[in-house]
Amino acid sequence: MKKLLLMIGVISVLFLFGCDTANTGSSQAAEPGKVKIGVMLPLTGDAASYGTGIQRGIELAIADAKLTNVDVIFEDSKCDGKEAVTAINKLISVDKVVAIVGEVCSSATLAAAPIANQHSVPLISPSSTSPAITEAGDYVYRTVPSDALQGDFGANLVYGYGYEKLAVLYSNEDYGIGFLGVLEEIFPSLGGEIVAAEAMERGSADARAQLTKIKEAEPDSIYIISNSPDSMVASIRQIAELGIEADLFGSEGLKGPEVAALDASEGLIITSVSSGTTEFQTEHEARYGEVPGPFAAQGYDAFKALSLAVKQGATSGPQIKQFLDSMEFTGASGKIVFDGSGDVSGNYDVYTVIDNEFILEDE
Repeated sequence: MKKLLLMIGVISVLFLFGCDTANTGSSQAAEPGKVKIGVMLPLTGDAASYGTGIQRGIELAIADAKLTNVDVIFEDSKCDGKEAVTAINKLISVDKVVAIVGEVCSSATLAAAPIANQHSVPLISPSSTSPAITEAGDYVYRTVPSDALQGDFGANLVYGYGYEKLAVLYSNEDYGIGFLGVLEEIFPSLGGEIVAAEAMERGSADARAQLTKIKEAEPDSIYIISNSPDSMVASIRQIAELGIEADLFGSEGLKGPEVAALDASEGLIITSVSSGTTEFQTEHEARYGEVPGPFAAQGYDAFKALSLAVKQGATSGPQIKQFLDSMEFTGASGKIVFDGSGDVSGNYDVYTVIDNEFILEDE
């Protein structure tokens, strides 16, 4: 009897793990003939708000694609290089995905890139902006412009407002380092001076030592580059506490409710990639009851690019890559065309914090 019960239990388990759990993020086997697409996002940790926002954009793209032959598997990669390597190895080796959307943070995407290239699995990031990703390999793409473009735009923006002595507080990771490098190249070429550049560790809630050095440099403006909510909130508060008299600028990572809620953020100016078309924003608000978060539109477009390839009959990584290299479409964030390095061009919006809200600057 015990043997019989054991056999029944084993059969039950096999049956459960053979069932299709499409789009739930499980790692269970897909139905025969289905194309499996992976998603690596920070769903926990200090960058979870970005991961959740991008996941919503992807979910809208899944619904709009109406594909019946695709399974989508989500993995929590925590915006961490080691976690991203673990996630992509599982998605490729265990789940047998043929393409992946992710990661969010540049360092995590760069850590995963060699594995994607090794296995010929296209990897499309919706938010990794480090210039280093341009050279990350033939199978690496992104639906967000490189910081080589946004850094240039930001430097011109600051100088155009009349500021000449810029200090930079940046996250000590590929994202912050890459963005800083562009500012250091472009701002002096315009006639300005980078008077200080101080790094803070990702997630750190104490930037007083760095900000004290920045204060001593007497900047007229400070550019904050971070995608860690804890670090952003702490640095803005401490700038005010230390009495630093400089106007604030920031990268798009600062465009979140926790930053806007700070009284010390009043007047903060940030540059940001597109938050999505009117249609996308309307669809997002109807489903989730709020406006899209940062990079939600880019997440939508990353999955849409893969879904268009699948609709054309692509079922393997190399086949999907072939379609990505030649496709052109209008997505939630605008026109998507991948260049020879897997990059896209893009325009930027400018927002100012007024009365605890990000207000879009008129064109």
